[in-house]
Amino acid sequence: MSTARLVHALGPPLAYLVLAVVFTWPLSAHLTTATGSGLDPLLQTWVLAWDAHALITDPRTVWHAPIFFPYPETLAYSDHHLLLAMMTLPLIITGGPVLAYNLLVLTSYALTGWAVYLLARDMLARTDDMRMRIVGAFAAGALFAFGTYRITHVVHLQLLQTAWLPLALLFLRRLLCDSETGNRRWRNAALFGLFAGIQCATALYYAYFAALALGLSITVRLRDVLNYQRQHDFWQRIGGLALGGALAVLIAAPVTLPYIRVYEYLGVVRSLRELDNWSAPLQAYLAVVPTNWLYGGRGAWFAASGGEFALFPGFVTAVLAIASLALAVWKRGGSGKEADRDLIGASDVIFLALLASCAWVLSLGVGIRLERGGEMLPIPMPYATLYERIPGFGALRVPARWAMLTHLALALLASFTLVHIGQWLRSMVNHRLALIIPAVIGTVALVEHASFPLPLATIPIPKPVYAWLGAQHDMRALLELPVGPIPRGAELERITVRQFHQIRHWKPLVAGYSGIIPFGTTDLLRRVQRLPDDETLRYLALIGVDTLVIHRDEYDPETLARLLAWADATPLLKRRAEVGNALVYAIDPQADLPSPVMSGASIFVSSDERTPGVLALGLIRRWEAEGARLYGFERTRYYPALHIPQPGQVFDYGLLAADEDPLIYGFDTEGVRWRSNGLALYARDPRLRTAIDLAQPVAGQFHPVYPAALTVTVETDRIRIHDKVFPLHTSLTAAVIELDIASLVTQTLMIDDKAYTVPPGAVTVAAPVPINQETAIIGQTDRLSIQRLRVLSAPRAPAPPPEGSLAITANCRFDGTRLLVTARIGGAGALVLDVRGASARDDKPIHLLGGIPPAVTSGNGEITFSVDLLDPTEPWLTHRGKAEDGRYIVYLKSAGRSRAPVAPIATFSIRNGVISDAQPAPLPLRALR
Repeated sequence: MSTARLVHALGPPLAYLVLAVVFTWPLSAHLTTATGSGLDPLLQTWVLAWDAHALITDPRTVWHAPIFFPYPETLAYSDHHLLLAMMTLPLIITGGPVLAYNLLVLTSYALTGWAVYLLARDMLARTDDMRMRIVGAFAAGALFAFGTYRITHVVHLQLLQTAWLPLALLFLRRLLCDSETGNRRWRNAALFGLFAGIQCATALYYAYFAALALGLSITVRLRDVLNYQRQHDFWQRIGGLALGGALAVLIAAPVTLPYIRVYEYLGVVRSLRELDNWSAPLQAYLAVVPTNWLYGGRGAWFAASGGEFALFPGFVTAVLAIASLALAVWKRGGSGKEADRDLIGASDVIFLALLASCAWVLSLGVGIRLERGGEMLPIPMPYATLYERIPGFGALRVPARWAMLTHLALALLASFTLVHIGQWLRSMVNHRLALIIPAVIGTVALVEHASFPLPLATIPIPKPVYAWLGAQHDMRALLELPVGPIPRGAELERITVRQFHQIRHWKPLVAGYSGIIPFGTTDLLRRVQRLPDDETLRYLALIGVDTLVIHRDEYDPETLARLLAWADATPLLKRRAEVGNALVYAIDPQADLPSPVMSGASIFVSSDERTPGVLALGLIRRWEAEGARLYGFERTRYYPALHIPQPGQVFDYGLLAADEDPLIYGFDTEGVRWRSNGLALYARDPRLRTAIDLAQPVAGQFHPVYPAALTVTVETDRIRIHDKVFPLHTSLTAAVIELDIASLVTQTLMIDDKAYTVPPGAVTVAAPVPINQETAIIGQTDRLSIQRLRVLSAPRAPAPPPEGSLAITANCRFDGTRLLVTARIGGAGALVLDVRGASARDDKPIHLLGGIPPAVTSGNGEITFSVDLLDPTEPWLTHRGKAEDGRYIVYLKSAGRSRAPVAPIATFSIRNGVISDAQPAPLPLRALR
């Protein structure tokens, strides 16, 4: 390779690397001892360290980062950095994660500048002066790589990975625009897909940004593709697009699926209020970081209103970009020689103009404001619609980040104007000025973004206890004390530093810092505030926490004395070590409830809202590790669906909420193994052969219906109900059936020729049935429903239903703002009306109405009542909340139970203070047990 070609190849990336050192100074002088300020650099360094540790020790565990114990897949709570960790694995191992992190920051600037340089140079290919192309392209790379957006995000390693999108756009452009054929075209297609996939895999935000940018590029150039005369050429380009797209999906999908799972079961949806809080006001496009040389401290309009809102593109850059658009319009309107002198392809200008405009609109979020917190202008914006319609779009918490694409487009457009200026000077003056003046203009544009020295934070010094923990191999999970109930402010900083020092031991931590903090962690932290308390130790042990680390230097003397007096006195703790200012205690295994589980056992886990989710999650993970097979449905915010139970399946154990009726799941109150902290574990009655829920879904209705009559045939190894067959757990020679019934009145239930008196309410009836002979079960239609059937090998005394259980059927309708309810109940007790919802702005829970309505009974036994949902004046209401815009559900429940199950009977929304989308949900006869 000649010297000139070597300079052209290596000169730009080396120059960008020098600029990176300058613009991030003094970071390069403290590569192993400091990072950018704030908590995010510590988090991202920790992520790199964990990735490296998992990849070396056991790659299968990489997604199960040891924070927020007992939650799984916690690496997906933030950006995973797996590609970066793989690229720097030797450096992380030898030089440490801090050095790797800082070098990744520095090289991201150089790589981004170089990538934009290559893209700009390709777009400037019509320019016949190579030196002019280099000047313009270099300016584009510098203006984007070292512009305010990227300087603002210097502490966000994932957001600095912007090199891959320009490279994807480069090879997409070559695929669609160049005349290359054969292998070179397929190479362009493969490189387009490779870089697009890498960009999507580096950050969740940038996956959506890449989709917009690449989609716009394809759309704008589609006309040119369709105009190709040779059909073979056309189909090659389309095939190249398909190849590139498939490759991008193959790269991005494996690191995207964990996010989909986690966001689904955690119920992560960014509320409109949260999105609004992080939407860019117009003023943000004038705001710079405080250290900006020219504009920092020059007044409120240049001051960012938050860490994400310094989006200044540069006055010179903006003027150059606008000039480029004006020149393009003028050139397209010209003719003859003027049109021939068009140096930039029209498709490139149109694409960049659309990209800048679309991204700018999206960065404004759900509404236009002049400044953050100001009044929203009455101009409709598309963000809310996209939030509702596009899967995963609601997970993008910070709309302001879309400005990245605007800055990229403006930098490229600005380079076009610089080349135009150079070409004009070359024709009007001389060649030297044609290079010098554009270079000076580009330098002035870059100086507008100069913002150094970079604020740094020294890496915190670890306490001796962390090295000690690294030498221990018998700890399941640990909790460091003190810890506050809400991880914010100084408390979050303390948690983050502890997590960073976890690099020295990798023991699972209860608390942590990431892009998501799960509900179970906040539940646990609130519970920990009860310490010193033995019951809280049992709570922790049940989850799986077996070690407490007490940092004595972080307590006031009085609180510490009280805590240590208890810790040394309780039989549930044993002091294990004293290391520096830290005391380490082991939680006695006897504090944990004895595990009844053996390898291969089947366990059903209830998803009832009354189940303490984090406790159930801890037991689920422990029992899965012991070889048990777990069944159950998703418990939103705590755990995903387990193995789905089959109809009639019998389980060895059942983990239920302590307030639940075990009979519903086929268990018996006599089979309870233990109760603790809101949970109860039941063992299967050995007499039980099957437990069948008789619910029959109805198309178009929310609630299922239950039969009033059945035809049952019990055989030695199966049971036939009408035309459906269910296997029995084990074979039998004699059979007893148990029926869970809801009855509105006292009536007679016929089982074959035998009559059973059924009182009103929730009732369980047991009866022997013959083997291999059809049995008819008949009750009064509309006054009785059979909800569940169990088959046993021998009779048992059916447990009475929980106190306050009711049989109920209900209908409702809306009359303007008034809800009218008609219901019938059986059993002792009264109904409670409860209306709850979530705010449309921030998903904040809202308790709108609650109370026990008076039972105005008609002649046919029906009770009716009504309530105004927006202006409730009814005297029987015991709770009246503020009616905010949002989604609501109307519930009925029994007044006789403090934590009774509920039955939804209607949904509605409030929009702009008006009832909308009102939808009754008729409630067929059922029991609230």
